[in-house]
Amino acid sequence: MQTTDVMVREMVQKRHRRRRTLLVSLVALVVVVGAALVGAGLVRANNTAPDEAPSRVPADVTADKGGLVASTGAVRIDLYLDYLCPECRNTERALTPELETLKASGDVSVVYHPVAFLDDRSDPGGYSTRAASAAACAADQGKFEQYSAVLFDKQPAEGGPGLSEAQLIAAGRDAGITADSFESCVQDGTYTPWVTYVSDVAASHKVALTPTVMVNGERVEVTGSDRVAALTRAVKEARG
Repeated sequence: MQTTDVMVREMVQKRHRRRRTLLVSLVALVVVVGAALVGAGLVRANNTAPDEAPSRVPADVTADKGGLVASTGAVRIDLYLDYLCPECRNTERALTPELETLKASGDVSVVYHPVAFLDDRSDPGGYSTRAASAAACAADQGKFEQYSAVLFDKQPAEGGPGLSEAQLIAAGRDAGITADSFESCVQDGTYTPWVTYVSDVAASHKVALTPTVMVNGERVEVTGSDRVAALTRAVKEARG
């Protein structure tokens, strides 16, 4: 997986295309290294700085408005996830108990980046953006992590339409959201521009695959059998 990530990063660096432009050549790359990339999300080409953040952003955004803060502490953990990415679902399920323990310690800042790298893997396209926008709506209700867990529990298969608008709203009820404002937020696609911005910020930081987990800016390999141990070690080392 590490080798594949390096390959993708090098390809992104060579292309120098404008943001929001899909890398057509990544289709060929997926065929060649498909076995290594099963369940992973690939970044769009973006070697330029992202545009200015949209004026409307969800609650609890980071200073650069490129992520959502779930806790604060000396050691920063960044998680880049796409709701259509099966390996992201596996990572979320595996790491959540440890993340809860780390957050309770008060030592870590956990920051989520809901990206839309797999918009072209649904039919019609755009499910990753719709799901991430709905998750941002859940953040306004203080339920981002709960809603994310529900979305991964209900994760649709690639190649289909994804969850419908009604299903995304119903997922909010499963996450404990009762406010009518959540429904209208999802229906209006309020945070669609923000999801695009988050995805472009991630790509400009050379985040080439999902899931990507970083501890104090250093990538942690979380797709192996010891992903929890890998995260724990990285946090311990960062603490000094």
